[in-house]
Amino acid sequence: MSKVSSAEAKLDAVIKAARAILEKRTFAESARTIFDRCCALTGAVSGYVALLSDDGLENEVLFLETGGLPCSVDPELSMPIRGLRAEAYETHSAVYHNDFMHSCWLQYLPDGHVAMNNVLFAPLNIEGKTVGIMGLANKPSDFTDEDAEIAYVFGELAAIALLNSRYIDQLNEKTKSLEQALSEVRTLRGLLPICSRCKKIRDDAGFWTRIEAYLSDHTDARFSHGLCPDCIRELYPEQADAVLEQMNSSDGG
Repeated sequence: MSKVSSAEAKLDAVIKAARAILEKRTFAESARTIFDRCCALTGAVSGYVALLSDDGLENEVLFLETGGLPCSVDPELSMPIRGLRAEAYETHSAVYHNDFMHSCWLQYLPDGHVAMNNVLFAPLNIEGKTVGIMGLANKPSDFTDEDAEIAYVFGELAAIALLNSRYIDQLNEKTKSLEQALSEVRTLRGLLPICSRCKKIRDDAGFWTRIEAYLSDHTDARFSHGLCPDCIRELYPEQADAVLEQMNSSDGG
């Protein structure tokens, strides 16, 4: 492949991976597309994308691509941050090894794990912190510095996809809260059957309740009870003036 066609292939892969950030509905879908594009460009046939656990001690695998190789590892098995991938987390950069099966890190592979002739780990960095990792493996030839640079770029795209999905989740939560608030407002704006004499309101279940009880159930309003001046004069005509004067005095009026 010529340098021009190689550069065009890289640009095309990056553009399609970036488009996935907006086109896919979930981070898992975006990450898978980004991973596949990276594999196609580097030649890797196996790998995964994982996110850092809340306690920062383990990888939580989003998906695993075996490349058709046998794998009998329990998917629930923990994946501690250690070995070569720990270097990617610590340095926030892509790292690789081309003779993994004879490396000191082989001891960390659980029984039944996919055989990995070579590996490359690219970090997902957000605001200077590595929050996940993209692992690539089993390229037919050796990984190169160029592969590491390519994987790092795709790791950055995956990080952007993750950040974008988090913003969308936050927006959806706020939208749900707003819709709930608007729903409550609409309830009070609707037609309310109210008794013209006692002022009780008939609710959706057909029960008649006091207006203050209804409003308390449907809003944050709370009530204190008293008498207005007109009712005081009607109920206590002889004491009305004295009571009203006392009320005005206590209110500072």
